Amino acid sequence: MRLVLSLFALSVVAFSAPDFTGSWKVNVAKSNFGAMPSPDKYTRVIEHKEPTVKIEESQSSERGEWTGIINLKTDGTETSSEIRGNALKSVSRWDGEVLSIKSKLDFNGNLIELNDRLSLSADKQTLTLQRKIDTPNGVLEQSVVFERQDSTVK
Repeated sequence: MRLVLSLFALSVVAFSAPDFTGSWKVNVAKSNFGAMPSPDKYTRVIEHKEPTVKIEESQSSERGEWTGIINLKTDGTETSSEIRGNALKSVSRWDGEVLSIKSKLDFNGNLIELNDRLSLSADKQTLTLQRKIDTPNGVLEQSVVFERQDSTVK
């Protein structure tokens, strides 16, 4: 019994979730938006207190401006947010040090599935979003690289 408890304690201590808290700005040159046009501006302000992640997102491009808030729970609990007036349902879980986010977006009557993988560099200065978007018109893959804009590193 002691061995089982010791192994459990070691496994809990061994994993410490990365903290995504901070202000982030896209680096367009290091990002790949696939068939989508690159944004003129894309920022994220993230508040991360396990198991809650709140992402305030702002984008502007030739398609216009958009801001929104995405709420996530890293424990697998489904969360609801709204993107441009459309319902977004997300389920997030840790896969090692990568946050895996599976979302379904009802966009003007079309179901869009987002499979995101969010990771933080070892120096905590780069946040990378690997995204697969499954739409009625096909699949799109993106790699979006954000750079830290604040000095708050945890």
